[in-house]
Amino acid sequence: MASIKSQHSSASVSRPTSQHGIPGSADSVSVETLVRHLLDAKRSLNSMGLVLRANELVHLAKEAHEESVVLAAQSGFIRQGINEQIRLLQHLRRSMNRTYDNGNREFKQIIKTLDAAHGRLEDTINLLRDRTVDSTFRPPGEGKKSLLDFIDESQVERINDALKENIQSLQTIQKSFDGDLLRFDTDMRLLSKTLSGTPSSPSPSASSSEHLLPRLFSSMIKNSQAMAHLLSSLTKHFDLCVTAVRTTEGGAALARIKAAETVDSQSGVNVSISGVIAEQESHMPEDDPISPEERAQMLEVVMQDASEVDDVVRELNIRLQSMEADFASLDSQRNQVKTVYRSTIDAFRVLEDIGMRVPSYISAEVEFRDRWDEEQSSIQEKLREMDELRIFYESYSNSYDGLILEVERRRALQEKVISIWKKAKESVDKLYETDRKERELFRQEVAEYLPTDLWPGMDDDMVRWEIMPVRDGRSTRQYEGGNSPNLEGSVVEATEPRYGPTSGV
Repeated sequence: MASIKSQHSSASVSRPTSQHGIPGSADSVSVETLVRHLLDAKRSLNSMGLVLRANELVHLAKEAHEESVVLAAQSGFIRQGINEQIRLLQHLRRSMNRTYDNGNREFKQIIKTLDAAHGRLEDTINLLRDRTVDSTFRPPGEGKKSLLDFIDESQVERINDALKENIQSLQTIQKSFDGDLLRFDTDMRLLSKTLSGTPSSPSPSASSSEHLLPRLFSSMIKNSQAMAHLLSSLTKHFDLCVTAVRTTEGGAALARIKAAETVDSQSGVNVSISGVIAEQESHMPEDDPISPEERAQMLEVVMQDASEVDDVVRELNIRLQSMEADFASLDSQRNQVKTVYRSTIDAFRVLEDIGMRVPSYISAEVEFRDRWDEEQSSIQEKLREMDELRIFYESYSNSYDGLILEVERRRALQEKVISIWKKAKESVDKLYETDRKERELFRQEVAEYLPTDLWPGMDDDMVRWEIMPVRDGRSTRQYEGGNSPNLEGSVVEATEPRYGPTSGV
């Protein structure tokens, strides 16, 4: 419909005759043809509903586009803030994870250190357990005893119990902090899931949708404007058809009859034109007749435009379908924007909840470090005690070796002293014997000449000296070998390589 589509309608009946014009005489167009074109034109005006729907779609699209732009801007702003907060939360989480990993490494190192220290102490205790005390040191009839029987093992048990409590406390601290980390991770996963639970780029702020929505809206506006122009052309064509029928003899009556028949044949489709013709007749002055040339031009336009009415109606439907499709896409985009906005708001609420728990997470990290350091200090103190106890036990074992060698030294010294005293006694006894003989000889020679009362002590025996063992300042008549155990030579020989040989006396 070239004249309608190009918006050149019958507004000017004086337009030149086109090459598609009707035959030169206006009488060649029958009244029936004009009435048929009139009814077709009137029927085409039912397309006004399409134009109204198009106008409605434009208003709906405008609202959807404006809402999408606003929601997308709000979503983008909020998401930018959320992403900044997520970066801070991730930094906090990495800090907590480093603290946890450091504690875990330290815990493993502590266990290794404890195992090594406990192993060394156990080796020393086993050494004491295997060292049997020589029976010569103990009262007769007493069973065999080891060096371990003479120490208080409760110290070892106390240290072990304290270390077990420290280890249990460390595990409890670690488990508690691990629970805080799991809760933090759960919060972060929920926040990430809430943010990523929508299409990757659904909003107009995204690169693809940023240009899609304006393009769809612009296309709908263009189609709506084109449909309005097409409807205006159809209206002008209808008015021209009414004028052509009215100015044709018998046209108005035939038009009314055909319109009534059309109602009957199409079961209520309203194509009534009586009122339109009557209204037009009331506005047309009777002294304004149309010339044959003007009528011929008018009929030419009517016939040319009539051939394009169906195409125009079809184009109106096609454009409306295109607008419906565009609006569906735009509405889908709007729904996606809404979804993103709702997920953004949900994520913001999740972030608010996390923000309320962040102080507890920070406190958990601080408490973990403080309690961890405290327990570590306690463990280090117990390790020092354990090492000191091990050194004491080793010194105790070495001292027993020294005791054996000391006993041997004392025994050797006692024997040497006794040997000296024996030699001295033999010399003294010889002197006593010599003195006895000298006295006897003296008495034989001069005793009969000397009165006994001259020296009352003349016949007394020589004073004799006796040597006896003395212990703690008190003399004892029974010699007990210096009270030194009589160790077997093999015991002393086995001890010397460990402690060193005894010093010569």
